[in-house]
Amino acid sequence: MKFKKNHKISFLILSIVVSFFVVVTQISAAEISFSVNTKIPDNQIDKSKTYFNLKMKSDQEQDVTVTLKNETKKDITINIGINSAKTNKNGVIEYGKSTIKKDESLKYPLDSLMTGPSSVVVPASSSKDITFHIKVPSKSFKGIVLGGLTFQQKSSEVLQDSSKRNTTVQNEYAYAVAVLLKESDDVVFPNLNLLKVKAGQDNYRNVINTTIQNTHAAILSDVKVDAKVYSKNGADPVYSSVKNKMQIAPNTLWQYPISLNGTAMQSGKYRLHMQVTGISDKKSKTWTFDKNFEITSTEAKALNKTDVDLKANTNNTSWVLF
Repeated sequence: MKFKKNHKISFLILSIVVSFFVVVTQISAAEISFSVNTKIPDNQIDKSKTYFNLKMKSDQEQDVTVTLKNETKKDITINIGINSAKTNKNGVIEYGKSTIKKDESLKYPLDSLMTGPSSVVVPASSSKDITFHIKVPSKSFKGIVLGGLTFQQKSSEVLQDSSKRNTTVQNEYAYAVAVLLKESDDVVFPNLNLLKVKAGQDNYRNVINTTIQNTHAAILSDVKVDAKVYSKNGADPVYSSVKNKMQIAPNTLWQYPISLNGTAMQSGKYRLHMQVTGISDKKSKTWTFDKNFEITSTEAKALNKTDVDLKANTNNTSWVLF
């Protein structure tokens, strides 16, 4: 997972993720100011995993510990976040702080069950144990609670170091450690709904945005989407999108964009036909959605004016639609 560049600062993230693999960005040891290690407790479901994957009981309270090691010769400040898992537009589960809206089906966000410090100072060339407290609700829940702990050095310290080295670009590294909590082994299967279809933009490029909801506390893996957009009475699709190898987090809203591939948005009445296939608990299921929607003349004009692909080629007169 990567953060976008911001004011000449490139943000990267090393993640211990619950998608059952470890994502590691290749960087040199000299670039890392600190490291993160988890202390796996006795109620860890699979002790070979380095993220927290805990079996708990209703009303149970427990502390878990993460060790931060300062690799530098001066004190550093580490900012800490506790976040619920979300699904981004690329079908990737995010464990860090996000602008993605929480879904109303999420009864137990991780930050409502888990508490810990918002920042700590780790002395030079030493380690520090950070304790997080978990309190499971008294009312039992089915499925999983999924989220992550994030650790990132204070930005002002990183910028100060960059200034001393007379560099204009400085990488900031953050660790995200997934946290998965459950009470029973009862199987909960994901449940998908198509909530909304609307014209919009992704990175200043015209798209048809679909909003998919997973209302159940289970991960859907190996997700494939086959989406086609037709004019209301048309037999052939005017836009289409096929993507696979994605995931959907529990109790999440997922905005999946269908690209217009650099073409102008045209007003009119349309029909979306979408199939979403995924695997959970080694079982596959396909959801089929059909939804009518409309793009108004006002919406199309406004979107075409700000689409960077359309602006880049002023010789294409087919973009002047109205």
